[in-house]
Amino acid sequence: MMRGLLLGYALALGVAPVSGQVSGRIPEWTLERGVTIGSVDDPVYGLSRVGGVVADAEHVFVLQPQDGTVRVFSRAGEFVRDLGRRGEGPGELMRPNRMGWHGSRLWVTDPMSRRLTFFDVATGEAETIQYRADVPGSIQRWIPFAVLANGQVVASAEVTTAPGGLMAASEVPFIVTELDGALRDTLARQSIVGLIRKITAGMASGQSWVVSPIQDQDLITFAPDGSSGVVVKRRSWDGGTAPAEFEVTRIDLHGDTVYRRSFEYEPRPVPPDFFDDQIASSIDRPSINNRRAHARALREFYEQHRYFPPVASVVLGNDGTTWLAGLREEDGEREWLVLDGSGSVIGRLRPPGGIWFADLTECWVVERDAFDIPYVVRYDIVRQPPP
Repeated sequence: MMRGLLLGYALALGVAPVSGQVSGRIPEWTLERGVTIGSVDDPVYGLSRVGGVVADAEHVFVLQPQDGTVRVFSRAGEFVRDLGRRGEGPGELMRPNRMGWHGSRLWVTDPMSRRLTFFDVATGEAETIQYRADVPGSIQRWIPFAVLANGQVVASAEVTTAPGGLMAASEVPFIVTELDGALRDTLARQSIVGLIRKITAGMASGQSWVVSPIQDQDLITFAPDGSSGVVVKRRSWDGGTAPAEFEVTRIDLHGDTVYRRSFEYEPRPVPPDFFDDQIASSIDRPSINNRRAHARALREFYEQHRYFPPVASVVLGNDGTTWLAGLREEDGEREWLVLDGSGSVIGRLRPPGGIWFADLTECWVVERDAFDIPYVVRYDIVRQPPP
């Protein structure tokens, strides 16, 4: 039975791509468990929802969106300090969602307040910047997304139902600006075709903006040090005659293409009853006066996805590696595929949780216990040489 990401990568055959073709075997890497951070009852070491993990030579940083902080630990797992706290003042965070480095400082994005905060890890001192992109003729709100190694900022247009918003658009632009908001370029455009639809059928009044339960929009992320980015086009297969493929494009900090690779995969059909629970919960609302009509409209929208997308998430390492998580889980684990700096597949592994930070020597994984309590675990990677 085939269970890997790629059609050509049948695990019984073990193949690797060369310029979109397949040849050779993919080594399966193993993991050796190292430091574990987290606790059931210790308030210092206990973690709430984890929103990000990055590590440097001395520390590991765990983003805590619910608390508005970044927890800092030594690489041995000892608590060092909290950076930030919940609030709207300088050095405070409302709902942080991304972080990385610029030089010796840790940057954190706060999309709710459209702010960037830079923390001095050694002292805990903070500099908070209210981000405003200066885009001529645009009425859109721009949300800081990442800081590049050259100090420029990547921002994305906010998806909203407000006038001029992008809720019904087919793509979301990502721009590059200076820290003061001066526009430099458009870096990428994230396709969101078929992700969101306005539905009025069966409603007493008004409208409902509905997001598809199957997420196959482009994935965009950047290395924590801002040295490069990656775009994964993972559109679900439409069942036609064209092969099922996804595309990985790595770009440098100037937006120039480092490589672009397309890979075939084995499409997995969506079961006929997959959307039943989502539809049942959506039509049981006071605003719905014709449940049958609303359910029919929802099903028509949802069932445009006849197959699942091939990739669940992506992580980009500072060393140029790209880590792709398959969508299918088996026994609580999913297979990850690793690409080197040229886009060739060099390994695969099955961590017992989601990877948040990785390079060719280690990966930091978020695991959950029986009580759904998160733990951050470092695994050393044991790479097997190609056969």
